[in-house]
Amino acid sequence: MVSNEPSQRTAYFIKAGEYAGVNVRFITYRELEQRLPAYRNMLIKLEPPLYHQAGWKACHALCMEYIEWLRRIARLESDPTARFLNRPEAIVHALDKAESKRRLAGLRTTPLLSPAVEGFHSLVGLLSEQHCSAAFIKPRFGSGAAGILALRYHKKKGRFAACTTLAQNGALAYNTRRINRLTDTRQIAGLVNTVAETGALAERWIPKDSLCGETYDLRVVCQFDRIACLAVRCSKGAITNLHLNNKALPPACLRLPAGVMDEIKDLCIRATRLSALQYAGIDVLIEKDAKRPYIIEVNGQGDHIRRDLYDGNTIYKNQLMQAL
Repeated sequence: MVSNEPSQRTAYFIKAGEYAGVNVRFITYRELEQRLPAYRNMLIKLEPPLYHQAGWKACHALCMEYIEWLRRIARLESDPTARFLNRPEAIVHALDKAESKRRLAGLRTTPLLSPAVEGFHSLVGLLSEQHCSAAFIKPRFGSGAAGILALRYHKKKGRFAACTTLAQNGALAYNTRRINRLTDTRQIAGLVNTVAETGALAERWIPKDSLCGETYDLRVVCQFDRIACLAVRCSKGAITNLHLNNKALPPACLRLPAGVMDEIKDLCIRATRLSALQYAGIDVLIEKDAKRPYIIEVNGQGDHIRRDLYDGNTIYKNQLMQAL
């Protein structure tokens, strides 16, 4: 398996290899670029890099560097017996949220207001034009909650409120790894402009269903046309990513109608296929009151579920057993 450095992901995948009787070893992306043409009878899993920088622009630069690594690897000639679990070009398309939305056309996804947000001023015009009082502003490239702003807009009062992991210190915007709630319009405008400089899109905010007094969404791991794991992510706010100290609950707590669960499974399987992925971590929201599932986004490397790792490491084990 391949990344920029060893991590919990690589350690548990190596453990899965021991269970499956397969020799799994770690190499870097640089080593893969050098050695790929010589590999025979090899199964290759591409993992995301570890990010140690907090500055937003530095994180974005690393993401773009990673995407360039993937593109270079995709251009290399390789032996037919050297296979990728997920091909690098498919991972690149999933990391590009605008391209991913295009590929999922025909499925129910969170509505795109604009594939390109130029800055705060143009965003205000867009929200007014679309009669939209709540939106998510997202970096076009990358995954996780980094750089996302959940924005509410009161047009008559000219007021804004936002939830985001970003904060500003002078000219530096950085990720805090916790959710910050902002009401100062100048602060919000500055952060929107910072994210827009690196490429951003806007989506309409669909109200999420609630559970135990908190809103929730789902991370669904789909692989080889089957649902391998479903994690419920609860939050008091709009951003539910578990690495931000949000709460995970078992799927049994949902008590959704069987028809809704069947629709979630169907959406996720179709989204994985349309994304040309063998496995994916798909974020799904259930619309409040209507109970309609929407795909938020598809993650080409979103199979890292801690509960599963500790309960039996079944996702990684099944990947190896099925692929081999």
